Amino acid sequence: MIRHLLLFFALLPLSLSAQFIEEEGVYGEDWGGYLWGVRGGLSLGSQDWSNIETELNLGFHGDLFLESIPAQGTFSFWGSLGYHQRGSRISRRRAITFQGNGVVLPADDFVFNNVALSIGGKQVVAALGLSDAYYMIGVRAEYNVSTNLGDYDILSSTQGIAFRSAYPLDSYEFINRFTYGATVGGGLVMPLSERIGGFVELTAQPDLSFQYNQGPINNVRDPFGSGNTTLGERAIRNFTIELSVGLRFLRKWRYVD
Repeated sequence: MIRHLLLFFALLPLSLSAQFIEEEGVYGEDWGGYLWGVRGGLSLGSQDWSNIETELNLGFHGDLFLESIPAQGTFSFWGSLGYHQRGSRISRRRAITFQGNGVVLPADDFVFNNVALSIGGKQVVAALGLSDAYYMIGVRAEYNVSTNLGDYDILSSTQGIAFRSAYPLDSYEFINRFTYGATVGGGLVMPLSERIGGFVELTAQPDLSFQYNQGPINNVRDPFGSGNTTLGERAIRNFTIELSVGLRFLRKWRYVD
């Protein structure tokens, strides 16, 4: 076996020298190659909290991606790796000052900074003159690198506000490092040159697993009174809408004897 491998590597330069690799041709011809590019944009994050209603939180995302040359000019496989913010916010909370006046407190946002690896398929469904419309579907696996939950952690501070006793805690005992979900959406892609295309894309990204999962915690010091209290159960699942713009680049080759 080792002898065969050595012979293969010895002959490899000779086989390559008999071929000339060109990066040219007509898009769609079956010469081999791939598409690659970058995308990024804004994210609207929401979260399903147990027993608490939250609001949309504005974030951002960015990806590098690879895509196969579309078979028959319509169907392709894709994969991407990038940074995605997940989260939600709570606002319109009211409090009473020492003078008895009502005030609206600043919004609290909950941000989970995740690295996402996604794979899936894409299908062109219509040619619209200068652009092609497509839909896409895929699956995601994500790894959490940081959060901002420490800003509201009542276990590390006695300066909290009463409703924050229901907030998630800054602990990876409860924060799930790994999550997974789906990606569905669509967009428009338009040629900018022979090898460069631009696109705009709208996707929905529901998680199928919990980003945070915590059972009841007993005998916690009550920061708003004397004695201890029990923190209620809290489970959080992400759902994100992402609006992206991007560029993709064609890299094709052919082999000439």
